[in-house]
Amino acid sequence: MKMDETQVKHFIITERRRGTTIEELVFILHDNGVPDYEISNFLDLSIRYVEEVLSDG
Repeated sequence: MKMDETQVKHFIITERRRGTTIEELVFILHDNGVPDYEISNFLDLSIRYVEEVLSDG
């Protein structure tokens, strides 16, 4: 199931409160079909950083 923008934002807030790292969030969102550029926007990261995190995994 693809998450809409509101669901993604809520998920990020909830997970950050639980102590989920930014890197973990990048992987989770990517695995749930969120495009890299949207991950970059939602987490206020550069697309290059998102790509680096995903390539290290």
